[in-house]
Amino acid sequence: MLLDTKSWGLIFICAYSIGGNLAFAAGESHPFPVHTVYARGTLKPSRRQEMLDSTVLEVYREWKAAYLQSTAGGAQRYVACNADGAFSPKATRSVSEGHGYGMLAAVLMAGADPEAHRDFDALFAFLRAHPAKGYPALMAWRQSARGEALVERRNDDRETATDGDLDIALSLLMADRQWGSQGAVDYRAEALATIRAIRAAETDATHGTFALGSWVERESKQWGATRPSDFMPAHLKAFEAASKDPLWAQVTGATYRLLADLTRQYSPQTGLFPDFVAGEGAAYRPAHAGFLEGETDGAFAYNACRVPWRLGTDYLLTGDERARVLLAPFNAWAERVCEGDPARFNAGYRLDGTALKEDASAAFTGPLAVAAMTDPARQKWLDALWAHLAARPPGEEGYYGNTIRLLTMIVISGNWWQP
Repeated sequence: MLLDTKSWGLIFICAYSIGGNLAFAAGESHPFPVHTVYARGTLKPSRRQEMLDSTVLEVYREWKAAYLQSTAGGAQRYVACNADGAFSPKATRSVSEGHGYGMLAAVLMAGADPEAHRDFDALFAFLRAHPAKGYPALMAWRQSARGEALVERRNDDRETATDGDLDIALSLLMADRQWGSQGAVDYRAEALATIRAIRAAETDATHGTFALGSWVERESKQWGATRPSDFMPAHLKAFEAASKDPLWAQVTGATYRLLADLTRQYSPQTGLFPDFVAGEGAAYRPAHAGFLEGETDGAFAYNACRVPWRLGTDYLLTGDERARVLLAPFNAWAERVCEGDPARFNAGYRLDGTALKEDASAAFTGPLAVAAMTDPARQKWLDALWAHLAARPPGEEGYYGNTIRLLTMIVISGNWWQP
């Protein structure tokens, strides 16, 4: 049962009147709002904390009503990535990327949402009902409608997508911290199984970074390629701490070096990152148009827009100076190019800063705000970005923009944490 606005408001008021981090559902160790202390010198919007939290809660409520759906019978839940009809083919209903986002949202909003634990377990049940080919601990990347059932219609649908699996693994580590692993699901064991499978299926041992997915074979043109939006260094630090596997520190170092080399060579004035990069021996270059998804494969578009979010989150949680250094030129260019008005930031740029089209999306402005938090000189810019995100009507975004809006606002409000 979804709560109406009045009910959510009463729950939120009770949280503050009774005392801060009250767990509404039984057993949360990190109930929302958790108010993480981020790295020294970082920013938050110039709003009262109660207002930041209540805005996130309202955005979450809207997101959940729009995108979190149940399968026939109700035992499983999934994120309806095609609720807005943007995916092709139209029969697409779920992708692993969105599933990872949904699991993160559920575990982070637990406490404020008394249904979060049940939702998380129902999302987990759907995950395990749709295993990837050859890797049962990973998720098949796409599910489509066949009557009332959701199935992998093609053999290719049973391959993996690295970004979804990384978020799923982190959410399971968070679930272990949030609820413990003594219940119906051993979250820690499932997290470690997922991390081991990511290592086997989705890391590139030759280059030390990530492959695009389990489907990439040595003879394919995507061999050696990687996607900067898969670089989630705070995730990898959590994987290393949980698994004691030194590989994750090595991948963290390799991905930071790759991004530093790319921006130094191809976007020194803007700090922009490309959607995809292709391997050239031991080096990388931005992918050419049509490399995998379309004409913008080598530009800062709907994949790379997430990179500032992932790097910024690493700096906020761990204080890794490599993230701050990478984001510094990007922050300066972004504020300058739109003259302090977030509505003027376009949904995509070539690496030299040329706009791809006149369009805006929270998929871009949400990550901009996380990046701005790393620079003490960007308070006014951060405040403008928060106001823009808070006021943006959900009807102006689809699943992707609305979901990134929610997750980045959780970070910006101070409510993301490291398991």
